[in-house]
Amino acid sequence: GGLGVTSADASDTPYLFYSRRIGLNNARVVPIDAGGRITGKVGPWAIGLMNIQAGDERVSGTDATNFSVFRLKRDVLSRSAIGVMGTNRSVSATGTGSNQAYGVDGSFGLTRDITVGTYWARTNSTDVSGNDQSWQGRCDYNADRYGARAEVLEVGANFRPDVGFLRRTDFRRSYGEVRFSPRPARLKAVRKFTLSSGAEYIENGAGDVDTRVLRGLFTTEFHTSDQVSVDAVRIYDFLPVAFTPAGSPAPIAVGGYTFSDVGASYTFGAQRRVSGVVAVRGGEYYDGTI
Repeated sequence: GGLGVTSADASDTPYLFYSRRIGLNNARVVPIDAGGRITGKVGPWAIGLMNIQAGDERVSGTDATNFSVFRLKRDVLSRSAIGVMGTNRSVSATGTGSNQAYGVDGSFGLTRDITVGTYWARTNSTDVSGNDQSWQGRCDYNADRYGARAEVLEVGANFRPDVGFLRRTDFRRSYGEVRFSPRPARLKAVRKFTLSSGAEYIENGAGDVDTRVLRGLFTTEFHTSDQVSVDAVRIYDFLPVAFTPAGSPAPIAVGGYTFSDVGASYTFGAQRRVSGVVAVRGGEYYDGTI
């Protein structure tokens, strides 16, 4: 959780540092002239320092650029940590001026089952001002039989971590999920049932709804480690720009769409000679079918 320091995933949470931003630009390899890094831990303190000087690359139009990253984190209490982070890019990703990012984050294990996490970050880009912050608050309750999660994430329209990774800007995402996972004693073949339901709500900076997702999932886990799952999804999505899905004869037009689909899957346990997942999905997809 928190600010993220090494790589990006498929979520909308920004990362202040993403290593692939260094040495690559527009699918071109950018030469590294010199650099160094220090990482380690001393007592409750964890530290990371990096400075890399990248050269220029004419085909992609990349100027020589210096990248600097600083990360400091301290363990507190028994299951918690707080940290700070800062990055600097001497030539911004747009090639105009420089870019800096900085922030604070924390993860707090209140009990064995309850975890709270939060971060606040801000960026500074030449000739850009205002609406340049991002923050997140989340709470997880993860007991064996019951579970719940709540999260709020906001990213400003001018939040630009040029040494990091960002999937989208100018939005606020609210998410909630509840889970019930009983272990049936009378069914010898079944280890656990899991029934969960979640809702996601994303609005843009103007307060308009971008995406709304309702999802329900039921999973049966067997003592063999095999799993069978069934889920249903109801989605509203607003398309500000038309796009053409792979294999479609025509683009999907700008506008708001509400659609649903259902899926089922069977996962074979890793201990089997042949393991993997068999899945099927069907339903609506924007103004068509899937």
